[in-house]
Amino acid sequence: MGKRRGLAGLAVALGLVAQGPALAGGKPLVWSIFDAPPFTIIDGENRGTGIFDRIREVLAARLTDYAVTSVTVPFPRIVASLKAGEEWCFVGGVKTPEREGFAVFSRPVAMFYPLRIVVRAADRDRFAALGPLSLHDLLTARRSLRTSVLRDRAIAPAVDALFRQYPPGQTYARFIEAYRMLLTDRLDYLVDFSSITTYTARALGRSDAFVGLAFAESPEPVFARVMCAGTPWGREVVAAIDAVLATERTSPAYRRIVEAWAAQDDLPRIRAVYDAFLASD
Repeated sequence: MGKRRGLAGLAVALGLVAQGPALAGGKPLVWSIFDAPPFTIIDGENRGTGIFDRIREVLAARLTDYAVTSVTVPFPRIVASLKAGEEWCFVGGVKTPEREGFAVFSRPVAMFYPLRIVVRAADRDRFAALGPLSLHDLLTARRSLRTSVLRDRAIAPAVDALFRQYPPGQTYARFIEAYRMLLTDRLDYLVDFSSITTYTARALGRSDAFVGLAFAESPEPVFARVMCAGTPWGREVVAAIDAVLATERTSPAYRRIVEAWAAQDDLPRIRAVYDAFLASD
């Protein structure tokens, strides 16, 4: 408990903590938040309406035994803090074997889908001329094409493995930074989910600036979960969260949360896999 309070106190001093509704005397629950529109939106007119924002609201309304606060930090800080056993949880974690060494995971709460190679609209024909797109080919035979990744991000197993084997020359801290670099020709492509591309393009005032292209390693839906410290406290919180999700995820209201911010063309894909989402552990 001392470590959690110590780091949370530092975050308060840095102006990073936004206090949420808290139950006096309740068990502590700290949501760690990373600015990642449209999943988590911390600024602007859409603040608090992201997919993960709304899921946190659903959970907080049912987890009435907990005193809830939040801390907004860069994503690598979230991963480092969970590795250190800080009593934090994060809505939106992707379960990987490496992360299971230091964190526990809830049932899926949402999905990342579909995944695309994102390029400037003006470069569509340039990339189409490469034939069927393959991330492996881009990272090996076409190393002159520049890309970047968010540090500590898990996208999908096949994609993550390729980035580990052939790491890009740079990383970024916020999605909008990467898209600005793509827009200004400091990057040639990104690997990202279409909802993030659509939202970020609008935030930049360039809704038609980017296109998403299918590629060989593009996976089936990747499920996002609540990721908590792998401690007895974390396992207790995840059990409570799973009990809430067992009833909430089947409701029409929850389905609308999962579909929020999706591009219209992607909705049929998302709806086609929703039953698999519900059945997944």
